[in-house]
Amino acid sequence: MNKPRYLYIDDENGSSEISTLHGFNDPRIIEVERFNLSDFRDFGGLKKELERACINNEFDGLIIDLRLDGAGKDRTEFNATAITSELRSISARGDIRSFPIVLCSTEEKIKQTYDSDRTSHDLFDYKLSKSSDKPNWVKISMKLKSLAKGYNWIQSSKRTLNDIIGVKKLENIDDRIVEKLLNFSVTYDFTHFIIKNFFHQTNPLINERTLAARLGIDLCKTSPEVWKKLCTTVLDEFRYKGLFAEGWKRWWADDLVDWFSQISGEKLAFLNAKNRVKILQAKTGFQEIVPASPLKFCTSSEFWSICEGYKMPLDPLEAFKIHTTADLKPWQENKVLSILAILEREGFTDRGLKPHHSELERIEFTKNELGL
Repeated sequence: MNKPRYLYIDDENGSSEISTLHGFNDPRIIEVERFNLSDFRDFGGLKKELERACINNEFDGLIIDLRLDGAGKDRTEFNATAITSELRSISARGDIRSFPIVLCSTEEKIKQTYDSDRTSHDLFDYKLSKSSDKPNWVKISMKLKSLAKGYNWIQSSKRTLNDIIGVKKLENIDDRIVEKLLNFSVTYDFTHFIIKNFFHQTNPLINERTLAARLGIDLCKTSPEVWKKLCTTVLDEFRYKGLFAEGWKRWWADDLVDWFSQISGEKLAFLNAKNRVKILQAKTGFQEIVPASPLKFCTSSEFWSICEGYKMPLDPLEAFKIHTTADLKPWQENKVLSILAILEREGFTDRGLKPHHSELERIEFTKNELGL
């Protein structure tokens, strides 16, 4: 497909919104056009126009502000949640095709409305803050391009489950995951499940930083070029290649363990970072990779997780579960914080990072052990 085309729905029309529109378009990865909301004062008229535009293939996805009741000339009496919920229902009935819907709002609006309304979390494919100081527009655009291409791909022909998650044998995937996916029939069921359960959580896939942590590699001291080459050659063998893979770089967690065992005869989790890297250097020829060291107040380098505060490798035995509103599946791992991040909470609490209440007693014990 050519550059995917998104419609941008916002009730404001100031410098911030214009800057956001330029941010989407400047990388020239996707095309984003302002939707004239002022023509539609009632919900029915807006819904009918979006249905018409969808049927005529005038857009590949929507980018929508959370609340459309601001002071701008396009002020309305409805919001993104109501619009998106209705569009999801219409597409589920088969009246229109499914397409990605992206939430784009200020951090303030997201905290006030979106974060407190968990029912709305299942409606949007992706959310981003337009009040961020330095948005990575290339990364954002690549995700939006991947969403548009993925939605079109999955609906263009009958796809097998193997095609959708990019594996040859379903036997290699947790039976509980396969069972859920096999029960889906609506496009959005697949897209939502993969984004929420494959990309946002740890297991069955892991992200780039967790991959590096489990290999014992320090991403700060290893050349980005060397790491990229290692990922695109050696580690590409077990990279996720299913739906939306272009926008989210992930690797199969179990395949990493099996691969390391095959090349070394060792169990990855039982080795410290130096020994993991030593084996990688010998078996892959990448001598330039550097082993990671523990964070302050930590002693183990048998890394398996990352500290969500510092995004650095962490041994789960020295980690503390994070508070989350997400309902983790049995196969998913908790995200964690280091004691250093907990002690230096400034900057992390704004991101919603705090330890789970069940960890408070152990945190106090650890602080006493460290003499803090």
